[in-house]
Amino acid sequence: MDWTQSAISHYLNNLTDLNPAAIVKFANFLDVDPIEIDPEIEHNLPHVSRLTLSYNSDDMTRPLEEHFYSRKNDVTTYVKLSNTAQIEGCEEINREPVTTAGLTGVAQICAVDKYPSAKILAARLKKEKKLRFYLKKDVPPTSDIQKLWAVVAFIYI
Repeated sequence: MDWTQSAISHYLNNLTDLNPAAIVKFANFLDVDPIEIDPEIEHNLPHVSRLTLSYNSDDMTRPLEEHFYSRKNDVTTYVKLSNTAQIEGCEEINREPVTTAGLTGVAQICAVDKYPSAKILAARLKKEKKLRFYLKKDVPPTSDIQKLWAVVAFIYI
């Protein structure tokens, strides 16, 4: 680590505060994510971006003005998940709907052509505000869909 034993001892005994650079150095040495050492460090990391939550999954017609921090910045749209969001069709897999009840989360979505191997798709049906999630095989007919996206990830925050 190129530190003296005394310097390391001061960090470990809380005589010297761990700053972001020290946390990253410890994390690299221990081969762990810096967040495992300090969960509050993420917004100080250089590769973390402040991302905008574009919509709430219950109303895809009204833009949001909320943000969160993430290392993932390669997708154009982030949608805040309501606590009633569920993936349609998962009942047959798990015997009950997969929901986000009690969880705070974000769906990371993009155009279907940018992520054609997506297993879950998000659709806003015609005459609805709500975003619905479907297993690829359970997506409704195109004639019922206002807009369709590929789900890249669900991020729980």
